[in-house]
Amino acid sequence: MTPRKLTRSQLRPMAQRMLAEQGGVCPLCGKPVDMSIKGEAVVDHDHVTGLIRGTLHRSCNAAEGKVANAAGRWGAKSMAYDAIVPWLRNLLTYLDKPTTNYVYPSHLTEEERRVAKNAKERRARATRQARTVVRKSVVKKSTIKE
Repeated sequence: MTPRKLTRSQLRPMAQRMLAEQGGVCPLCGKPVDMSIKGEAVVDHDHVTGLIRGTLHRSCNAAEGKVANAAGRWGAKSMAYDAIVPWLRNLLTYLDKPTTNYVYPSHLTEEERRVAKNAKERRARATRQARTVVRKSVVKKSTIKE
């Protein structure tokens, strides 16, 4: 069956029909899409073939594009969906795997972050106090010379 190209005026009714077929929710986030809010719903399509995939939230559509772009350029090393999709599946499988029991060397625990933050605040406080002392001594010297 040959794909049929929609006109601009057919796009909104198609978005509404697809949204109804999707149960009124965005297939990416699973949350309701409100067609009464201007610009919330968009018709997503494959940028290579032009074929429509569904109705998404504008933000979900933007995220899909950014993820596909990043995965294609950096991960799959190809902008073709037939390379990006398997790479993303592999990524999800990899992220679902259990981790080791080792911590990366530069990673800071909550306690280490708290200690570092307090030390930084102490240094800043000491610097402010030192500047105040220097300013006061400069003011005293200048008043003595006059």
